[in-house]
Amino acid sequence: MRHITVDVRKLSAEASRKLTASQKETVTLTLREIRCPYCDFLVEKVFSDVAGHKMVYCRKCKVEYPMNLGYFRRMKNRQAARLLFSKKTRQKR
Repeated sequence: MRHITVDVRKLSAEASRKLTASQKETVTLTLREIRCPYCDFLVEKVFSDVAGHKMVYCRKCKVEYPMNLGYFRRMKNRQAARLLFSKKTRQKR
């Protein structure tokens, strides 16, 4: 019979305090998904206050590339509805 050992790590008081403070700060923020522009695979989940550039790796495409997070924000509901109900077909890659 195999014995399973569990490595229980204790957090320091400082690390625990920082994690609790971080969790409280993110209560008012919204979580958004960053998807691969080539295959639409979920690459990363970030909070709404994140800005700047990030190196992203897509596990499906096996490609790493830089992304400007400002360019890949979610569309507003009005823009999404306009695309959904318009007569024009969306351009496929």
